[in-house]
Amino acid sequence: MKFSFKILSAAVLLSVLILQCKEDDAQIFRAYVEGKISYSDAKFLEDPIHLVKEKKIIAETLPKESGSFVLAGPYDKGAYRLQLKNYKIKSFSTDTKGCKISGDSLSIEIPGGETYVIFNDIVLK
Repeated sequence: MKFSFKILSAAVLLSVLILQCKEDDAQIFRAYVEGKISYSDAKFLEDPIHLVKEKKIIAETLPKESGSFVLAGPYDKGAYRLQLKNYKIKSFSTDTKGCKISGDSLSIEIPGGETYVIFNDIVLK
């Protein structure tokens, strides 16, 4: 009797934990940013590109030789940035409204609520 009670208790506990995890996963959104960067210095390919939210890196990648990149990271709400490490941004094109180059020109600010952004072309200085 004690053995079956332990098995039943363990099964109930396990099912509660599984359901709790699934509910938490449903609350997690992803920020997805892709694009192409035009560059003249091949050293650019050695520096990572980041998605940054509240000074925390939520995604990182290295650009492909063509300059294309894809980033995806956890997102809940608020603005975030596509950030370059050592290269300043001259201009960019996207259909997403509200994106702008930061004051230091090292990142593009993406407004809150935008979870899927495609940059057609980002031109470096």
